[in-house]
This record gives sequence, structure tokens and C-alpha cells, in this order.
Amino acid sequence: MGETQTIQPHPVTEEAFYGELYKAPVMVRIDMIKKGVRATDARQWLEIEPLGRSATLKALDLPVATFNRKVKEDGRLSPAESERVIGFARLVGQVEAMTEEAPGFDARAWLAGWLVQPLPALGHARPIDLMDTMEGQALVARTLEQAVSGAYA
Repeated sequence: MGETQTIQPHPVTEEAFYGELYKAPVMVRIDMIKKGVRATDARQWLEIEPLGRSATLKALDLPVATFNRKVKEDGRLSPAESERVIGFARLVGQVEAMTEEAPGFDARAWLAGWLVQPLPALGHARPIDLMDTMEGQALVARTLEQAVSGAYA
């Protein structure tokens, strides 16, 4: 087997990262999960205004104190924590990919608002309340795709 390709983490201001992560081969994402995401990178990826990092950490079931300690120590998240963070960042990339034709559209701000709205397609649950499990993240991603296609207009 050849070497696994990697995605270089970018600061949150470099929007290309989310799209790269969304489109990356699954084996690349699995490798990132197994190695553990650097907490300092995760801190940047999860700063989604107006949602804010604290709300995002809570939604991903990442204790704020533990997360902050790992950031301070330049540590890595566990594979389970990394998987949830990468899943969230992929969701940002998904929205960016869906809106590539809309110049100036702020995918992160739109996503932050969408995540906190109760959705009939989810039994009036808020997408953000489902982000703490991979099954929940998959359901949120599918619901987003269906909403864009008009299935849940």
C-alpha cells in the first residue's frame, strides 16, 4: 500500500481547508482521526461565528476545560474527539461546496444559524443537538443535502 495523502491544516480564515476536508478521500480522513487532530487546529476550525467555540464544543461533547488544557499543552485530541471535530469541519465544507456559485456567501455564518433552528425534517430537533455522534452528524449532513435539493423545502 502506498503512502496516505494528507491535508495540511489551515487557519480558519483560509476557507479552502473545509472544502479540502469535505472532498478528501475517506482514507485521508481516517488517518487524521487515528493520529488525532491537534487541539490548536481544532480550536481554529471550531470558531464558527455567531455560534462560537464554546457552543460548538458543547455540541460535540468535548469538555471545555479538557479541550483548553490540550490546546495549552499543544496536545492532540483522542480519535473519538477528532472524529467529531472532523465531522463538524466537513459539514462546513459541505455547505461551502453547495454554495460555490454564490460569491460572498458566508457558509460558516449560515451554517451556524441553520444548526440552531428546529427542523421539521428532524422531528423538530435542532441539528446542533445531533452533532455529538457520528450517526447524528451523518443524519444532519443528509438533511442538509435534502434541504438543498428541495426534498424538505
